[in-house]
Amino acid sequence: MSNNLRCRQRYPAPLANGLSEGSVSDALPRVGSAVIVRDEANRILLGKRNKDPQRGNWILPGGKIKAFESIAEAAIREMEEETGLRIEVQRQFRVYEVINPPSEHRIIIYSMARVRGGSLRAADDVSEVKFVSLDELGELPLTPLVRRVLQDAGYLEKEPLTEHPSALAETGSLFPLALAGAVRRRRLRNRRRPPSERSHHGRSSQQACLSFDGGVRE
Repeated sequence: MSNNLRCRQRYPAPLANGLSEGSVSDALPRVGSAVIVRDEANRILLGKRNKDPQRGNWILPGGKIKAFESIAEAAIREMEEETGLRIEVQRQFRVYEVINPPSEHRIIIYSMARVRGGSLRAADDVSEVKFVSLDELGELPLTPLVRRVLQDAGYLEKEPLTEHPSALAETGSLFPLALAGAVRRRRLRNRRRPPSERSHHGRSSQQACLSFDGGVRE
């Protein structure tokens, strides 16, 4: 081998927070499980975030999925840890992705759930938990992601399109996402669509609902 050929070892570039580019990318994306819980009065359970980022804003309870833990198991565990409530996961609602380089990339699966027992209390990650009426939802400082989820679920009125870019800029890219095991419902392709339908097809497909072919483990 020629002496002119040398191997150069490439070290990950350090980031501003002290982490290296390699260590961040190896740990991302983070996958989480969160829930939309309603009570008999059709109020939504929210928690007031007690850590950065987004400290002081209201969120839907949830957290990181641990290794070999199902989506439902993670939601049940996080709910009991954060709120003191025991829940039953009924169905999965939608999957969302948040990308904010260089340090944030999250995938969150939201499920619908109901309370089965326990006593409502706040834990370390949230300073306050409560059931919020639909009228009060719009008055609370929600994180951009939670606001989007509640709008998609029909509990909050969607904002005018002119306001979306400023809201999304706070968390980078934020959009519904299909995962393996999810089936996107599509119209049959063998029917020829009129031009008016074809012009809106691409835009509406990104907002299509997802149905999961896997059941929820107890």
